Amino acid sequence: MSGSRAAALGLLGFALALACRDAEVPEKDPRAKLGTLERPNIVLVMVDTLRPDWTTPYDASATTSPELARWAGQGVVFERVLAQSSWTKVSVASLMTSLWPPDLGVREVRDALGEGAETLAELFQGAGYRTYGVQSNGWLAATFGFHQGFDRYVFPRGAKVAWMKSMVWPHADNVYLEADRLLEAHDRELPFFLYLHFMDVHEYAAPSEFKHFGTDAKGDYLAAIRWVDHVLERLRARLDELGLLDNTLLVLSSDHGETFGEDRHHGHARNVRTPVLRVPLILRFPFPAEPLRVSQQVRNLDLAPTLLALAGIPVPDSFQGRSLLPLFGGDAPSDDLPSYASLGALLYVDAVLQDSVNDGGWSFSRDLGEAARERLFDGRVDPDENVDLVDVEAQDAERLRAMLDAYQRRSPRPDTVRSEIRIDPGIAEKLRALGYLQ
Repeated sequence: MSGSRAAALGLLGFALALACRDAEVPEKDPRAKLGTLERPNIVLVMVDTLRPDWTTPYDASATTSPELARWAGQGVVFERVLAQSSWTKVSVASLMTSLWPPDLGVREVRDALGEGAETLAELFQGAGYRTYGVQSNGWLAATFGFHQGFDRYVFPRGAKVAWMKSMVWPHADNVYLEADRLLEAHDRELPFFLYLHFMDVHEYAAPSEFKHFGTDAKGDYLAAIRWVDHVLERLRARLDELGLLDNTLLVLSSDHGETFGEDRHHGHARNVRTPVLRVPLILRFPFPAEPLRVSQQVRNLDLAPTLLALAGIPVPDSFQGRSLLPLFGGDAPSDDLPSYASLGALLYVDAVLQDSVNDGGWSFSRDLGEAARERLFDGRVDPDENVDLVDVEAQDAERLRAMLDAYQRRSPRPDTVRSEIRIDPGIAEKLRALGYLQ
């Protein structure tokens, strides 16, 4: 075992677990069992535009996601997770680099990741992992630098079936089939990091057999969740068939949520207030374990350092997120982690440029530009953010205002962003079809 792996796991007491590897490990402490894994495979699934509260792990009465419920039953569910933007490009850029948006600098439509942005895939690649990406969102195209660190970075191709005629991006089955091809060809002597990005929920798209949640927009959205969940069940079964599941961690996340009237908006990429920033985070362990739920507020920013720690790879000093592994034992401090978010591009006519901060209880947002309107909400009693208290709760407003001021004073690190890049014409055409780049 390398010294770097021992150092990474030592932070969590993993060294003790490794010293007594042959001893029986209690199921109640997944940290100890995780310490016995040798360079586990990591599959990171990003379901675009997935709000957590309409999935089964977050609402037991929901019937949309029985497969995700199985993942949760053998792993950990983080109950309060916030993304760093409501726009995919900024959110995923922040997640993959563990940098706050102003430190990274990716804000505008024609911004891209620069070579100075150290990505999660690059770190896995440098540690000897094979790295594969299969994604179906134009904002994540190689044009924008998201291919950095991937041995294979695939935008799926495939004929559309009848029910997909209205869908702009490749659907879940295309993503799954490309992933299957990569897994079949994978050299079993090497661990792998596989990133999958699904767009079906974003487009409210699903085959007719999954459309039993109603005929309105919400019904279509729920059907799309059920459809993608079905594809994830196929993915897990295929990993098992290939003999890979017993050494593979499955991770479910999203780039942002979706609002259906909360904060008087519908959709996403209109603001960065809390309702649209809520996302799921579920990790399935490759061994039987008692399910764990973490109530502490965490951020998508924390996912990259967590995955590196799970693989025993040192977390670089440049990362601004925290590894969440100390929370896996249920005995960590319960302090919420403050979260920040940015929307720096007007993608829709009803959007507003905005930055926000959330300390776990209170949230504070500021519109950018001349108006610079500020809003304050108490998320403990007003989670949908309908009652603005900025003129009522002066002390809390001032405290969060200072937090946001400090966030906005940050500036991009060297070479983390490239500006005024040329967008691939084919990708640009699809983005226009969704109302972007008008």
